[in-house]
Amino acid sequence: MTEKERLARLQTLAAMKRDHDMARLNRLASARDATRDKISKLAQPLPLAADPSLFAARQAHLAWATTQRMQLNVTLAKQTAHMLEQRSKTAQSFGRAQALEKMTQMAADPRKSSK
Repeated sequence: MTEKERLARLQTLAAMKRDHDMARLNRLASARDATRDKISKLAQPLPLAADPSLFAARQAHLAWATTQRMQLNVTLAKQTAHMLEQRSKTAQSFGRAQALEKMTQMAADPRKSSK
């Protein structure tokens, strides 16, 4: 295997890794956005009720919604942490792919390496 072939294979592999990391980052961002939507739907206030049984039901719902909101906030924090971690990995993948692309171009046409 020549050096040019080896670089071309590495470039292809780096591009595949970059695409995989980008897809994973997009999935994590979508999951985080879905959790944010769930939290925002729980935060909608309801008007006070004059009927005591309706008032009790709304109070029970408020207690449930508060618990759900706390759990979703924990989930959101974990998702954000995973997304930030993946963003770093994706940036590295982009850098590797770009460096290998330049190296492949330079190997293909050494006259362009001075630019």
